[in-house]
Amino acid sequence: SQTSPTTPQGMWTVTMSRGNIDPTFDACKLVEAAGASFVARETMLDPKKLERTLVKAFEHKGFSFIEVFSNCHVNLGRKNKMATAMANLEWIDSISMAKTKFEKLEPEEQKGIFPTGILKHDTEAMEYCEAYEKVKEAHKNKTMVQL
Repeated sequence: SQTSPTTPQGMWTVTMSRGNIDPTFDACKLVEAAGASFVARETMLDPKKLERTLVKAFEHKGFSFIEVFSNCHVNLGRKNKMATAMANLEWIDSISMAKTKFEKLEPEEQKGIFPTGILKHDTEAMEYCEAYEKVKEAHKNKTMVQL
């Protein structure tokens, strides 16, 4: 149970044995800002939905990112007073919510909750390797790249 972007401050993990000092952050927003054209977040609570999202990500042409919330009841749960695997799964359920439901919340209500589902799916964005090939071609022809 390593610290992740969604590990709350003060929570014990193997890599932060005295409690996590870092604030949580939304990894999906980070990769979206970095140019990912497919961004999703799912939990282990619905394996079929996770599978469908994984298939969509694999089929997507371009930079795909999926964050998966998964339980670690052996160490993380035990050390953070979640005595059972179910308690750990209930905690994941308490910090995640379907994107459509999340978007209906007021900004104050959204704090500490992570939306799940496909968060971005841009089929029009140029795939990075295609753009790079255009740069190489422009360099070879001594012209400006047209993206």
